[in-house]
Amino acid sequence: MLTEPADLTPDTVLDVVREHWDAGVVSAAYLPRGAGAHHWVASGRHQPRWLVTADDVTTDGRLEELLDTYAAARELAARGHHVVVPTVAPETEPTGVGVVPGAYLLTVTAYLEGEPGPGEYADDNQRALIAGALGGVHAERPPARTRPWTPGPPRRSELGLLLTRLGGRWTAGPFGESVRKALRRSGPELGRLYQRFDQLAAQALGDRERWVPTHGEPHTANVLWQLGGPVLVDWESLRVAPRERDLRTVLRGADGAEPLSAYVAHGGTAELDDDMVELFDLEWWLWEVAEYAVRFHAPHEGDDDDARFHQAFLDEVVPAVERAVTKETAR
Repeated sequence: MLTEPADLTPDTVLDVVREHWDAGVVSAAYLPRGAGAHHWVASGRHQPRWLVTADDVTTDGRLEELLDTYAAARELAARGHHVVVPTVAPETEPTGVGVVPGAYLLTVTAYLEGEPGPGEYADDNQRALIAGALGGVHAERPPARTRPWTPGPPRRSELGLLLTRLGGRWTAGPFGESVRKALRRSGPELGRLYQRFDQLAAQALGDRERWVPTHGEPHTANVLWQLGGPVLVDWESLRVAPRERDLRTVLRGADGAEPLSAYVAHGGTAELDDDMVELFDLEWWLWEVAEYAVRFHAPHEGDDDDARFHQAFLDEVVPAVERAVTKETAR
């Protein structure tokens, strides 16, 4: 996130890191990046040492979910999958995952230099590097604490309620009205997309034997390009699921066969299911619609995060949903 949390200061983060991970760090500076979690760079006297992540765990079950998921990702890394950037166990709890100060789970990973990308891969060489790494992960037996993918999409019931409130003005913040008006155009058709999602999800649940460990969000914003090869960060979305959950992102837009060939060469399979690609496309966009609708119906100040999410809603989410509605209408 671009905006620092008011209830978790750099001094608090520094104290937690010193107590539980590394007594030698001397500073913690907020790192404005990503969406959802908050990040700080914890440094020694001469250079950065750790990336500290704070995930909100106030939702019921969220803490247990993250503990399981981060532990599963650490096991994948321990098996030799260098594409996985694992959390570092606290020195005060060598088998643990993180520390919970108040409303957040704090975890630590090694600080890695590198710039994340804009979301889409630049060329087939980039796609092949990630596809090959994911081929190895997908070929693995899921770690014991890996949770299975469950159909949603998230916040479905909340969005359903908000779609009944499009007749009145959304005045709790500066972007509410803009989002409401956009939803009035496409909102009535979202039911078709949920019906299609349910149909495809039933297919997926009936074919669990082909499920594999998946990252879930392997777009370039979660990739750091290192000299030894790319790595994927943000493994909180790790789930056992159809492989298309990852491949829809990595293989989309490929000019040739190199990315798929790299995936197969490292343990994947060339047998991909277009229905599963559609399923996870729908999941992503329906989740995004719900997230933004909930965010902008609620009180919001119009800070930097609000502004970029509002723009993303108008530029990316609305057109994607309209395309999906058109496709479903023509089916």
